[in-house]
Amino acid sequence: MPPMQCPKCRQENSETVPYCVRCHAPLKYTCPACKHVQLQGGSCEKCGVDFAKYATMLAFRARDDAAAQRSRAKTRATVWRQILLLPITGGLSLVKLLLGKLRGD
Repeated sequence: MPPMQCPKCRQENSETVPYCVRCHAPLKYTCPACKHVQLQGGSCEKCGVDFAKYATMLAFRARDDAAAQRSRAKTRATVWRQILLLPITGGLSLVKLLLGKLRGD
């Protein structure tokens, strides 16, 4: 295999390595959407996906999923707390909580 030259430091690298052995700059970029391998970053030559926008979209999706998961866990904890307090409160606080949830509070 012919050696591949690093675009950053001009070090000769084997075709099989994904990063430069000297400066660790990426030599090949893999599209996160279609898995197409290419020699430059930016956007995919095959499907046109912008790598930076795709990564940002994935980060926002992960943030939103984590927030939704925290919200569900908080709601479950609140309901369990009210169930455990049922003998003390006589069920009034649980009824109040469930009515509030039905109203959208």
